[in-house]
This record gives sequence, C-alpha cells and structure tokens, in this order.
Amino acid sequence: MSEPALFEQLFFQLSRPELNRGMQEGTAVPNEGDWAAILPLATSNGVAGFIYRNTKELDALPEDVRTALQDGYRRTTFRNLDQLGETVKILKILAANRIKAIPLKGVVASEMIFDDLGVYPSSDIDILVHPEDLDDAKQVLQAQAGYSSVPGRSEEDLQGAHYHYILHKNQYLLELHWNLTKRYFKVEPEFWWQGSRTVEWRGLEILELAPEKYLMYAVFRLFDHCFYPLRFLVLIAGLVERYGSEICWDRLLEDCSRLNMRRLVIFTLQLAHELLAAEIPAELAERHSPGYSGLKKLCRSGMLHGIERQHLRMMCYTALLDSPAAVAAALFGRLIPDRGELCLRYNLPSDSPQIFLYYLMNPVLLFLKHTDKDAGQ
Repeated sequence: MSEPALFEQLFFQLSRPELNRGMQEGTAVPNEGDWAAILPLATSNGVAGFIYRNTKELDALPEDVRTALQDGYRRTTFRNLDQLGETVKILKILAANRIKAIPLKGVVASEMIFDDLGVYPSSDIDILVHPEDLDDAKQVLQAQAGYSSVPGRSEEDLQGAHYHYILHKNQYLLELHWNLTKRYFKVEPEFWWQGSRTVEWRGLEILELAPEKYLMYAVFRLFDHCFYPLRFLVLIAGLVERYGSEICWDRLLEDCSRLNMRRLVIFTLQLAHELLAAEIPAELAERHSPGYSGLKKLCRSGMLHGIERQHLRMMCYTALLDSPAAVAAALFGRLIPDRGELCLRYNLPSDSPQIFLYYLMNPVLLFLKHTDKDAGQ
C-alpha cells in the first residue's frame, strides 16, 4: 500500500465528479494494496460509482477491482431507476393536485448534475413543498400514492425540531420537506423558493432550486451529517462543476452572511476545492479560514475511518458557525435540547415518562458511541 498521504490523495482524486486531464494522463495510479483499501472506503462513502466511471478505462486496473466497482455501479443504476419511477409518480400526483414541489438530490441529482444514473446513490426520496401545502401534500400522498407515516415519530416533535416529515411505502422512504435547514440556522422556508426555476426532466416540467440555494442546502446537509459520507461533498463539487458559470458568488456570500452561514459555506467550498478540485473563485480558495487545517483533518478522518461519537464531532464543527454567540447557543442546545429534539434524538414517544431521565443522562450519552442515521441530531 502507498504511503498514507499518497493513498488518501489517490482516494479523493478518484472520487471526483470528473477526473481532470492531468490525472487521466498518468498521475499516480493505485497499486494492488491501495485497491484493497479503496474498495471498502468507496462503498462506505457512496463513491464507488464515481471511482468506476473515473477508472474504467485504466489499463492498470485489476480485473477483480474492475468487476467489484462495476457491480457497485450497476446496483446504484438499478436502484436509481426504481427510485426514478417512484419520484416521477410522486411529482405527477402532486402536480395534478396543484401542489408545487421541488425534488432534491438523489436520483434527480445523479441524472441532472452528473449525467449518470450509476454514480450518485439515492436512499430517500426528498421533496420540498411550501409549508402551507404540507398537510395537503401528505394527505394526497397517503391517499393516492400509498404512503404512511413512520411509526414512533411524533409530527408535533418533527414540526418543532426538524424540517421534514418521514413517510414510507414498501422499500421507499420519502422525506417531505418544508424547510432545508434546522437548529443551527434560522432560515424562513420561503427563502428556498426564491429564484427557483422550471426545467424539463424525464418529460416533466419540474422546479429546481436556484444554484446558490442548492449549494447552501448541500453544505448544510453535509455539516448536519458530520461531513460524512464523502458523496455529500462530491455533490457540492458537482454543483459547482454543473452550475459554476451561473452561480452569482457575491449573492451567495451575501445570503450566507445574512443567514449566519458564511464561515461554514466558505470552509466547505475550500474543502471541496482541495479534496475534489472544485473550481471555486480564486478569492475564495485563497481566503484565510481560521481553524481550517484542524477542521479539515477532522473531516478527512471521518471520511477515511468512519465516524463515531457524532455529537462530539458536531461540537467541534460548531466552530464553523459565524459568531461566538451562535457557537454557545448550539453547544447549549446540544447539552440541553428542547423536548421535541430530545424525543427525536433518542426515539422516545412524546409522552414517555423516561424523558426526564434522558434529560439527566443526555450530557453523558453525548460522550458515548452514538450512531443515529441523522448524525446532526
């Protein structure tokens, strides 16, 4: 296996949305020992499809590695095709009921941002609706698409502490969003609709977020999931690559400053630039970000070794908030959350008599291994 620094560099290079010409012309190529370590990392970080697309023409690629990567690429393609059909069905039902909806990430991102259904794995189906349409959208999807609420999740708690409802049907999990940030940033739901535009996709006219707002949402999602897995950062690099000429960087930074997301967004764009060669403006790439080196190491370690004790990591990442007051408020909220967040964090019923006990134990539990799907919770 290569030296650790070279191995890490190779892994991030191979995970880019597209390899640049310099890599294709013969920069370092992984050896057999590297591939043995890259394959499980590719799977856990959701980037096997990108690595397959970036390396399938390499003559030096071992046949067993090519087969393993190709199998992962095909699995992603088949799952995305299945998700695609369900997503189109949902969008048609909502449109027929005059409910405006914006599909997010997942299969739509794989096709519209990366031009390939095999590279970006989809797990949930994510849809954004206006808050005033939320109840109607939920009822329509239950009545006409066969979805139902996930047991054990109080809608009152979700409305107070989260930013989406969770619905399910067979193998499908649907997140019905009314906002795209929570907890750390106060953003009015209507903000996300500003500048949205109509585009054609799969024979449908669908709405998509303005590029600047899509970037802000993708950055928040990466942050809220402890900067893991790597595919969330690849999505950010892909957005920059796809919409770079359309992004108004001044407007993006103005919005980030107004919503107290400036430091987080700049740090994440610099990280995408350094690890994945995202072409951001030079003034952003070269800007000094206090604490960048240490936080970058923490992000890389999570991507390379997995994350445990997510709450402790998130305490470190709160340093990316724009002010000491915001950092203090976030830390206090993590130690002493409101009732709805506490119930969601530990999967407690709203009327559970154990709530008081969990309030007492919460500071201790934060320091224990914690593996919630939503690492930001």
